[in-house]
Amino acid sequence: MAAEELHAATEAVEATGGIGALGLNAKIFIAQLINFTIVLLVLWKWAYKPIMRLLEERQVKIEKSVKDAEEIEKRVTSLAGEREEVLKAAKAEAQAVVDEAMATADVRKAEMIDKAKREVERVIVQGKAQLNAEREAMVREARKDLVEVALAATKRIIGEEMNEKKAASLAEEVVRKMT
Repeated sequence: MAAEELHAATEAVEATGGIGALGLNAKIFIAQLINFTIVLLVLWKWAYKPIMRLLEERQVKIEKSVKDAEEIEKRVTSLAGEREEVLKAAKAEAQAVVDEAMATADVRKAEMIDKAKREVERVIVQGKAQLNAEREAMVREARKDLVEVALAATKRIIGEEMNEKKAASLAEEVVRKMT
């Protein structure tokens, strides 16, 4: 039996040619080859092309996302630089405002000091003028009193009455000579 099977297998190999030696049946092989080609074409048409299209779209989306991310990173970097510039400008402006305020304060301080000095000088001048006026009033009062004393003394010494105008002028003359 084993010999018969071996013989049948040998005849089958010889009948199919070299393919039979490999254990393949040519008719089945061709049918499988046609089936494989049909499956390959069907997969190519309805599976591979859509899958490849999806993969390409996905790749384009990924490239776009990477490009957008790079642009965003560049914008963030530039915004950080702009932020630093704005901060520097704001600091410079704030310093300028502080300097201007200090200068204004110094000017106002100087104005207030000058105003206070002028006021003090005005009060001093007024005080001096008032003192001079009071002194002159006192001198006039003293002269008047002195004239009256001199008249009284003169009346007693001379014993006669002089006319008022003559006596006043004489007394004033005496007072002037004394001062």
